[in-house]
Amino acid sequence: MKKLIIAGVAGLFALTSCEDFLDSENYTAATNANFPSRVEDLDLQISAMYSAINQASSDPLQAPWFVWTTMSDEAFGGGQFQGDPEAKAIAHLMVNKADILDKSWDAFYAGISRASIIINGIDNFNWTGKEDIRNQRLGEAYFLRGLYYLWLTQMWGNVPAYWAVAAPNPCPQQDAETVIFPHVLADFVSAANLMKHGATTHGDGHATKGAAQGYLARAYMFYQGFYKGVRDLTSASCADVELPSQEGVNGALTKQFVIDQAKDCIDNSGRKLLDDYRSMWQYSNHITKSEGYAYTQDVEETFKNGHNEQLFQVQYMNSATWNGTIGIGFQNGVALYCGLRTGGDAAGAVNGCLDTFPFGQGWGQGCVNPSVFSSWPDADPRKKASILDAVAECQTYHWSSETHEETGYHLKKHISITTNSTGLPDTGQDPYTWWGVLRHGIDNACGMSSFQGDHYHDFVLLRLADVMLMHAELTGDATYLTEVRERVGLSAVAATLDNIKKERTYELFSEGVRFNDLRRWSGKDGGESCEAAQALEAQKGQKVWCVDAFGTARHFGIGWAKRYAQTDGFLQIPPAQIAAVGDESVLKQNPGWGIPEAALVEMPDNRN
Repeated sequence: MKKLIIAGVAGLFALTSCEDFLDSENYTAATNANFPSRVEDLDLQISAMYSAINQASSDPLQAPWFVWTTMSDEAFGGGQFQGDPEAKAIAHLMVNKADILDKSWDAFYAGISRASIIINGIDNFNWTGKEDIRNQRLGEAYFLRGLYYLWLTQMWGNVPAYWAVAAPNPCPQQDAETVIFPHVLADFVSAANLMKHGATTHGDGHATKGAAQGYLARAYMFYQGFYKGVRDLTSASCADVELPSQEGVNGALTKQFVIDQAKDCIDNSGRKLLDDYRSMWQYSNHITKSEGYAYTQDVEETFKNGHNEQLFQVQYMNSATWNGTIGIGFQNGVALYCGLRTGGDAAGAVNGCLDTFPFGQGWGQGCVNPSVFSSWPDADPRKKASILDAVAECQTYHWSSETHEETGYHLKKHISITTNSTGLPDTGQDPYTWWGVLRHGIDNACGMSSFQGDHYHDFVLLRLADVMLMHAELTGDATYLTEVRERVGLSAVAATLDNIKKERTYELFSEGVRFNDLRRWSGKDGGESCEAAQALEAQKGQKVWCVDAFGTARHFGIGWAKRYAQTDGFLQIPPAQIAAVGDESVLKQNPGWGIPEAALVEMPDNRN
């Protein structure tokens, strides 16, 4: 397993002291004069900077890449009827408890603090003759600071923000559109200009020039669509964005610069589209293929972490526990959360064993919206590659007596994957994950059962196909759109906005992208009739399973469209942070929260 991201983390939380971002503690003053003072210190700080991503992974229901999947029209919250209110609250744009999103808030500010220390301390060293190494490390820090602020602003909108070595006290809430986003774009520009293609080994966990170029496009398109109201970028001219002055930034940001960076990523990053779409997802691994999983028998390139289409990803390793600051963030918790809920049916049969091979057990969250499955053309092979139709594909599928908002459709790209055995010698476990087979005899199962702890596949945050589709949307040029479609055997179409919307819906399904695509195609203050609100509202009336019978999906409060209109897709700022500040002129709650309509009071019974 790859270990770069979390190497040396244990001692770093004490060094950076930034877990409680808005408390009164000054995180850097005690060490600013002498840390980092050695290259070794810098490398440790870089590891700690990356570890914030794993810290956010410690609860997948707070990690943006999974939160946005359940908040979109792609999937319901699902899970146990009464036992998993968080999953359903998030999916309904509601809350069931005050601290529902505190971990990611803390993690991203921790990452920002660590990145800012690197940015402001990079020249504590003599880099003579090693300028490329310096620029790569500095570029990574700019990239991650930009990424953490991008996630913060897309999740919460106007948030506290600073760009000096240490946060002021108090650290005031900044306007996302006019203040934070220009800084986000500047950080990605700096990262792209400072780093060089091929400066790191692909798949080693470091950010790259290509990752910065891709995220520059993603942030720019959200900024122009959501904040500036440019819904169709294929031919629109956009005003230049004035950027703050910092290393690697050379004047205002133009649309053409973003286009050029996206094209350079496509042409020169060293990444390429995999020949087989299925090869990107762990169900195509060599063990389950060899054990008879019929769907992947003709896959030539079986799954591997660090595959050649990845540009940036969350990496995991065999160090997960139920305790500690990061806990299960060292393994891919999304696989566990969206695995098949076992809870026996009327006959006592459970999912996750040979009847559902190779799809393993889990907590039954993130069940796919049936309308996505029914509207997706069968002629598109990505449909079967992306969604598990459990009734059709499994030998037998058992409708659990525990689940709620269950649909029988599951997130195939992310679901837990098992072997075709009934457990390995001396384990007493049935079933066993394919990762568990790989590590069996080397170490223990992370102090937890295999189905809960043995998930080490990357969660891909950005891949080349996304950049190719963004280039098509920015230019109206169908060249790369055609390549993405040809990869799955589909014919060319014109690069109209409607065609690109469909392509992004299918190509990037369940990868944490669609919710913010819908928001940027709707614009700020879109109201109940905007594209995002109507897409969410269309979940109403879909067929779902609840405990022991089918019923229909309905919102748990006033309706998806109304909740989207109230919130604009932003989440509740952690109340503990607002209380700690105690001054609304410094930090105040987002619209649509702190009102009765936001609270999930009762779990409704969806049975007919």
